[in-house]
Amino acid sequence: MNIDPLGTALREIAETRALLETLLISSEQFNYPRAKIAMGQLRKKLQTLTKTKARFEELVQQRQPHIQVINFRPPSARPSAQNR
Repeated sequence: MNIDPLGTALREIAETRALLETLLISSEQFNYPRAKIAMGQLRKKLQTLTKTKARFEELVQQRQPHIQVINFRPPSARPSAQNR
């Protein structure tokens, strides 16, 4: 599965912005039927974005190795505030 996170994010931002503009313009023009449609589309967009976020979080988890950095220096080799 080849997903382009940047491309997806840019597309979703543009689509969401267009929906918000439609909603605002419709409410300013008292076009309530169109505003109601835009609200429904925004609700669907929210569901889509939630699924997309979960998918990207899963991909990030798969890419991050389970590595923990361990400090092997003995305690005496660490710089202390008294030696400064």
